[in-house]
Amino acid sequence: MFRLVDRLIEGIAVFAFAVSSIFICINVINRYLVLGGLRELSRQFETLLPVYLFFREWLGAISVTADEVPGFLLVWVAFLGAYLALRREGHISFDLLVDALPPLGRKILIAINMALMGIFLSVLLAQSIRMIRVAGRTEIETAEIAQGWFMLIMPIAALLLIAALARRIQETFLDKSEAD
Repeated sequence: MFRLVDRLIEGIAVFAFAVSSIFICINVINRYLVLGGLRELSRQFETLLPVYLFFREWLGAISVTADEVPGFLLVWVAFLGAYLALRREGHISFDLLVDALPPLGRKILIAINMALMGIFLSVLLAQSIRMIRVAGRTEIETAEIAQGWFMLIMPIAALLLIAALARRIQETFLDKSEAD
């Protein structure tokens, strides 16, 4: 079950990253090639003026959104990456102190850490739902897209992270305690 969810999350993260990259490329093309190079060429060669005007209008309409959307999609990539890192124990950890403790002390410190993470994620879930209710229908400045679509990642990620944390608690405390 978790493997299927992980694959789906990876796919969504890659898709968000790809769309963000496309918007950034459109923005770069518009700013440097069209508004920079093609504008200068159309001043020197009047036959290129219609080409310049076409691309300026066409890419200009998209590039306004291309400044804002990648930033919002980066949040999706970051939160989905946080879930995947938690599932695969890929977060940076400073475990020198934890490893130096006796087994009981290690378990207590790990339990405190997981409890604090659970509390934080629960608050994140509640506050992100509240935030979407308050400001979710407001459109972003450059396009007719509700901010709630971009904010939706926060409660989704909180739920995913809580599920991954519950799985880690099970693996750390329940599965190993039966073998002891």
